[in-house]
Amino acid sequence: VRQKMVRNAMKARKFGLVLGTLGRQGNPAIVKHLEELCQAKGLEYVLVLISELTPAKIASIEGVEAWVQVACPRLSIDWGEGFTLPMLTPYEAEVALGGMTPWWEQGN
Repeated sequence: VRQKMVRNAMKARKFGLVLGTLGRQGNPAIVKHLEELCQAKGLEYVLVLISELTPAKIASIEGVEAWVQVACPRLSIDWGEGFTLPMLTPYEAEVALGGMTPWWEQGN
C-alpha cells in the first residue's frame, strides 16, 4: 500500500505540504527541506498549516496531486488509505522526489 502511494506521488506535479500545528508535532525544518526538494525538481507546492488533519479538510483543497504531512507519522501509515490522494510521510516524500533510493530497490 505504501509503495503504491509513493509511486503515485512520483507522478505528481503539485504537492501539498502539511505542517501540523497541534502540540509539537510539526517540524518547520523538515517542511523547509521538502520545499527545497520541490523547488529543485521544478514542482509546484502549497503549504498548509493545520491542527487536525482529516480527509475532509484535505479534500477541500483543489489542485494538489499528492500530500506530505509533517505532523504524526501514523496519519500516513495507519490512516493514509482514508485520503483520496497519496498522503506521504517525509521519508516517503524524499523517495518520491528522488532524494533517496526507494526501499523496495535497496539491496538489489
